Amino acid sequence: MSKSERGKQVSTVVGTEKVPFITKFFFGFGDVYGGGVFNIINFFYAIFLTDVVKIPPVFASVIFLVGKIWDAVTDPIMGYISDKTKSKWGRRRPYFLFGVPFIFLSFVMVWYPVSFESIFARFIYALFAYMFLNTVVTMVLIPYTAMSAEITLDYNERTAINSIRLTFSLLSSLLCAVLPMMIVKSAGDVKKGYLLMSIIFGAFFALPYLGVFAFTKEKNFKPATTKLNFKDLIVEPLKIKTFRLYLGMFLFAYLAIDTVSVIFPYYMKYYVGKPFFVSAVLGVLLITEIIFVPVYATIARKKSKNFAYMLGAFVWMLGSAATFFFKPEWSNAVLLGIAALIGSGVSAVAVMPHTILGDVTDVAELKSGERREGNISSMATFLRKVASALVQAVILLILGAVGYINPVGNEIPQQPANVILAIRMIILFGPILLLVIGVISAIKYPLKPEKHKLLVSILEKRRKGDKVEENILSELKRELI
Repeated sequence: MSKSERGKQVSTVVGTEKVPFITKFFFGFGDVYGGGVFNIINFFYAIFLTDVVKIPPVFASVIFLVGKIWDAVTDPIMGYISDKTKSKWGRRRPYFLFGVPFIFLSFVMVWYPVSFESIFARFIYALFAYMFLNTVVTMVLIPYTAMSAEITLDYNERTAINSIRLTFSLLSSLLCAVLPMMIVKSAGDVKKGYLLMSIIFGAFFALPYLGVFAFTKEKNFKPATTKLNFKDLIVEPLKIKTFRLYLGMFLFAYLAIDTVSVIFPYYMKYYVGKPFFVSAVLGVLLITEIIFVPVYATIARKKSKNFAYMLGAFVWMLGSAATFFFKPEWSNAVLLGIAALIGSGVSAVAVMPHTILGDVTDVAELKSGERREGNISSMATFLRKVASALVQAVILLILGAVGYINPVGNEIPQQPANVILAIRMIILFGPILLLVIGVISAIKYPLKPEKHKLLVSILEKRRKGDKVEENILSELKRELI
């Protein structure tokens, strides 16, 4: 069948499915949690542990590593539970309502500045609180992420929904980058400041899920029939070529974000020498991210999602190089300009993988014959969290190995030259090396808009029990699976 004939077949099967704006709005509003909680943790938790709770970097690295691995292990379990859930509210929505009080409690616990005399006691508390937080995040965000693929099957509507969702996520990221340290500083006492900050943001993260629960609804797909088998849950998605290439884009983009998030407060405090200017720099970066979301959404519609991703990655690499060569004596305007450059690139690599996920779950249905959004999204999150834990732990271990000095009282210590050099090298090479892998994956990614329309038309026919031409089906499987 020729390409033009396929296009005609698609147009007769796949119509334009419009999703009400109120659904888009309230579903997107839920991602203030996903965007915000990780932003605060990534930007401020490492330095909170080392400089406020006074836990040595080696102990802090263990908290990140163990906590994230625990979190990652629970992801496939939650994906399985979510896929199998049967209720009058659907497969995903019950967890939004149930999670509201736990979102608040877990966030306050993780920022409670314990002052036990024993370093080990402080370490144990922080580890437990961090594991509890990650458990709650998994319980809520795995169903939430899975639901992003179930509201609609339309390629462009998914882009619109996830663009709104990521706009809320980035707005939350902005608030969570700018306001926490302002709140902490305004309290006078740093420990009371962190506690006040946790109460405010705990409520900010929890309450939107009442709206997500009330105003959104997934499609009525049958619960998956898979059994709780870790091998199948982990191995089966990795057999899908499209999923592996999606992982290359998603995983390495967010590892680059994690790398910068962990090291940037140290960069501003010990290299630039302006610890309280962090909020302004991050604010500019994130505002630029938000401004560029519709730009990249337009590029994705006109070209493709992976092209928009590649463009953003290249821009970010330029910004990383500029960050390395920045001199502390240069003006704040230069630093803010570099932040804007990075933000204009991060916008694409942060948003595009989320818009692609729903398309990947369609490929998984082509292979298995079932909707397994929970399995696919939890597997992606599982791998991201394991890799993220390793990256965060390695960064803290590097700082400890090169001689990082923990502050005593409220004084800012003079760090050795090796520490400063390590901070600058991480902020340069970390993002660039990771983004190169993401770009290679984007180049190879096969699911372009026209191919996705053909895929959706075939899936619709199979669900209705209609006959699908075997040569088209075989070709599509060969290209995507």
